[in-house]
Amino acid sequence: MIDIKWDSKFEVGHPRIDAEHRAFVDLIRAVSVEADRNCPKEKAMRLLLEVRKYAEFHFVSEENIMLDVGYPHYEEHREEHEWLLRRLEHECNLYYTDSAPLQELAHFMFDWFAMHTTVADKKLVDSIAAHNATPAP
Repeated sequence: MIDIKWDSKFEVGHPRIDAEHRAFVDLIRAVSVEADRNCPKEKAMRLLLEVRKYAEFHFVSEENIMLDVGYPHYEEHREEHEWLLRRLEHECNLYYTDSAPLQELAHFMFDWFAMHTTVADKKLVDSIAAHNATPAP
């Protein structure tokens, strides 16, 4: 099992995004745990479906926040989300067809999550802070 745990370096400074990121880490950890348990493929596929649906929900939620704060890199960030969903689907298909182990999929998800939150999502911090510092009319 890979060591998947929440770390403050994943925080972007927005309570909802940070809470959703924590939930995402929990789901990735669950995939890793089930991989170590050699869970039945049906259970793993249902868990992967949960990950995909949660990712879709979270991306829409995060993109709405970007629009709310006038994030200047919205389109680029949205495209990265779309790429991840396509890649996640591809990786899940590899697992389903026995072309890749479940633990490899867990590694992919966590590596992508860690890189995305510490680089792309961190760029949101300034826009969120600037938006929060601007008094409402």
